[in-house]
Amino acid sequence: MIVQLPEEKKDLIIDLFKEKQPNNSALWCYFTGTMPGKTYVDNLESPSKAICVLNMSWTYISDDADFNWIEESLQEIIKNTWIQVIWNIEKRPVTPLEKNEKRVVIPRFEYTQRKEISEKPKSVELTAFNADLYEKLPWKNFHNSVYGSRENFLNKTFGFYSLENGEICSECEAAFIANGYTEIGIITSEKNRRQGFAFAACIRTLEEINKRGLKPIWACDKENIESIKLAEKLGFINPYEYNFIFFPQVND
Repeated sequence: MIVQLPEEKKDLIIDLFKEKQPNNSALWCYFTGTMPGKTYVDNLESPSKAICVLNMSWTYISDDADFNWIEESLQEIIKNTWIQVIWNIEKRPVTPLEKNEKRVVIPRFEYTQRKEISEKPKSVELTAFNADLYEKLPWKNFHNSVYGSRENFLNKTFGFYSLENGEICSECEAAFIANGYTEIGIITSEKNRRQGFAFAACIRTLEEINKRGLKPIWACDKENIESIKLAEKLGFINPYEYNFIFFPQVND
C-alpha cells in the first residue's frame, strides 16, 4: 500500500530517516520547507515507511522500508514522474526493479571528510554571488530551470565567482543548506577549464562555509574524473560509494 502524505503531516516521517543518507542536506531542505517535493507512505496516520520525492527528482527511502514495499512503491511512483533514487549499496546491495530495462544505475562518490592542504589558489578576482553578475552568467538558464528565478537562487545559495577581465570564468555554489551541511556545485566555462579558476572559487567558498559553521558535501558521478580530481586537490578524502538509480516515467 502506498498513499501520498499531506505536506502538513510531514513531521510524522522525519524520524524514519535517522540514518544519514548521501545527498542528505537536500532531503533536509525538503523537511524544512525550502525544497518542494512529495512523500509517499504506508499509512497516513502512523507511517512506518516513507519515500520522499523532491521536485528535482532526487528520491529518498526511509531507513526501515522493506525491499518488497520499496519495489511496489517505486513502480507506482514512476507511473506519474521520472525519479533518481538515492541508493545506499552498503545497506541494500540488491537494487530495485532490475527487470525495468529503461532504468540506469549511476555509480557515485560522496565526500564529507576533508584534510588541510598546502596548495594556494592562483590570484584571480573573486566576487560573491550578486544580482548583477547573475544576469551575466553563461549558465543562467540552467539556474533558472532549477531555482525558478534569480531571487530564489540568491536566497537559497551562496558562493563566489572567479572572474578575468570582467568575464565570469567559474562559480562555486553552496546549495541545499540544511541540518549543518551544504552541498557544493561547480560550473566552469569550457574555455576556462584546467586554469585554476574553479579551484580558486572553491577555496573561497569553502572558507565561507567554514565561517558559517557548515560542513561541505561534494558529490559526483564516479565517471566524472575532473570533479574527482578537483575534490581531491581541495583536500576531500575517503569518498562514500552509492548509486543514483534513474527511472523514466512509465507510460501505460
